[in-house]
Amino acid sequence: MGEALTKSGIRTFLAPIRWITITSLVFFLASGAINNVRVWIYIGVYVVGGLTVGVVLIKKTPRLLHDRGKMQKGTKLFDKYIILTYFLFAIILTPLIAGIDQRFNLTDAMPFYYLYIGIILYIISAIFSTWPMLHNPFFEGTLRIQKDKDHTLINTGPYSIVRHPGYLGMLLGSVSLPLALGSVLALIPLFVLIVLILVRTYYEDTTLQKELAGYSEYCKDVRYRLIPFIW
Repeated sequence: MGEALTKSGIRTFLAPIRWITITSLVFFLASGAINNVRVWIYIGVYVVGGLTVGVVLIKKTPRLLHDRGKMQKGTKLFDKYIILTYFLFAIILTPLIAGIDQRFNLTDAMPFYYLYIGIILYIISAIFSTWPMLHNPFFEGTLRIQKDKDHTLINTGPYSIVRHPGYLGMLLGSVSLPLALGSVLALIPLFVLIVLILVRTYYEDTTLQKELAGYSEYCKDVRYRLIPFIW
């Protein structure tokens, strides 16, 4: 029998629903309309995807769901600032700007087929966000050296391809939202999101090289932090 899901685990399981609910409310309030078909399609895909990922993690690694449900002791302060800023731009400013763009027709909406590109990117992002969790029991929501869990190096599965596959998923998911909302102006906060992900990747990579045993050697075997053959 698997581990019982804790309150913290339930919070993690429901997190995608909270995120898309906030994002949707901000967009609909800013746009002044709720009849945007492409947005409702994306919401449906996101909800189904989020719940599917949650069910997989409940079955495979319920302890990790619990650990990801709260900020753990020892989390790096700089990482807290990065992740809070990321969510501010991702679930508040991006839909706010997209909604205002639609309300006042500031730019022409992206063609409808951009929604399908966004959905494909979201699905790929969900895979690259989930796959690492199935291999890495230390995949918490924030950066810390988990001495209380005998933190060790993970180099299997997606970690044999890039050193931070979870952030690759985060990057693709970030790109998907402006495409789904169909707003050219929403590409502005997207640029900030991409910068934040790159900064966070670099910061975590540098921290692990300094503080996690074997990580520097691992960097010689897996050369790329985020994107194969690029960086």
